[in-house]
Amino acid sequence: MPAAPTPIFAGVPQENVALAAPEFKLFDQKFYDNQLFLLGESHGVARPQELDFALLKHLNQRAGVRTYVAEVDCAKAYYLNEYLRTGQDSTLRLVFRSWVAGTIQWGNQEFFTKVQRIRALNQTLPAARRIRFIGLDEIQDLPLAADYAQTLLGTRPVPAPLRASLDSVLTLLRRADVGTLAVVGQRAARLLAAQAVRYRQALGSATYDNLALLLGNIFRPAGFGREDMLVANFEVQYQTQQLAHEKLYGLWGLAHVLQSSIQGNFRSMAARLGQGVPLRGKVVSVLCVFSGCQMLYPTAGLPTPWQMAGQPYSVTDKFNHDGPLSVLTGLSELKQRTAPGSTTLFRLNAPEAATTRQPIEVRYAPGVPAGQQIQFSAALPAAAYVQYLVLVRDSGPVQALTPPAAGQTAGK
Repeated sequence: MPAAPTPIFAGVPQENVALAAPEFKLFDQKFYDNQLFLLGESHGVARPQELDFALLKHLNQRAGVRTYVAEVDCAKAYYLNEYLRTGQDSTLRLVFRSWVAGTIQWGNQEFFTKVQRIRALNQTLPAARRIRFIGLDEIQDLPLAADYAQTLLGTRPVPAPLRASLDSVLTLLRRADVGTLAVVGQRAARLLAAQAVRYRQALGSATYDNLALLLGNIFRPAGFGREDMLVANFEVQYQTQQLAHEKLYGLWGLAHVLQSSIQGNFRSMAARLGQGVPLRGKVVSVLCVFSGCQMLYPTAGLPTPWQMAGQPYSVTDKFNHDGPLSVLTGLSELKQRTAPGSTTLFRLNAPEAATTRQPIEVRYAPGVPAGQQIQFSAALPAAAYVQYLVLVRDSGPVQALTPPAAGQTAGK
């Protein structure tokens, strides 16, 4: 009779994480030797926001991390940094404006509060260790990008014909005229690059680099996907922001932190960065998986029976990793090793762990579209995708951030 297969999570060490005072003893020196630390989540669950802050604070103390590479665009990153500098909540609300207006999960109170906590942390740190944001995503709020570009230019006399070209870009950004903007933005980007020496001298190197990055994100070439854009933005900012000697950290949607190819030979941001220059072998991923958790989800994106009628968002428990839509192999095993309501860290790349030898699998319910599935390679072990797993049990949802009432001041 053949021997029973080894459970996928056999030999995987674990640590209960008390978020109020986490220790992260499971991280070894090889973990801290990495340059890019990524935490993956499913947007809309509350506890990953707490974990994000706890891990950021820990890495700041233990590894000197001060650069947060964020799933936001370069304009939003600028205003996040302005908030960290000034403490004006009205500035922070500019960052969240498009998410709130667009009913996007990022527009939540827990994220807003977390940024406030980061500022409070910064006030206790020496200047050289204070946290700052760098945005890698494509433009998320066109009018805000126009304000950012105008701030970059300030009162500098911009030489013609660049001035006229930029004026057209700013006008179209404020109108959110996407169709015309792509053509005009591309023209401005080419003009800026064609006379780089002249315009760099006129604008200053920092303004030139930031403006070039912004213009490069106004249009996406044919066949250039979102992961391509994220990686391209990282590579640009790695050079212009002089990140070669920086430790970097960020919270991202779970698909972005997978370090090996999934179906169709698709490689995420983490896979591309971790397998290429200059970060080859210097990326580590920590992935949150969920059981018994609730998620805030845009109502329009849910089947009618799951919707909270008349509400922009609905609270749902359908997106856990032990069903009903998807089931992660072995998650029932991890639940037996943890307590309800807990947050538990597992090290998948520990030498004795079965996850260094055995593949991982996710099974999906009938009817889940193929485009919404993640299929892992049976030829790769689980630890080739992420090195640490966090089982989050029984978290509540994030709370939707509401705009200030009419006449209410948002600053402080």
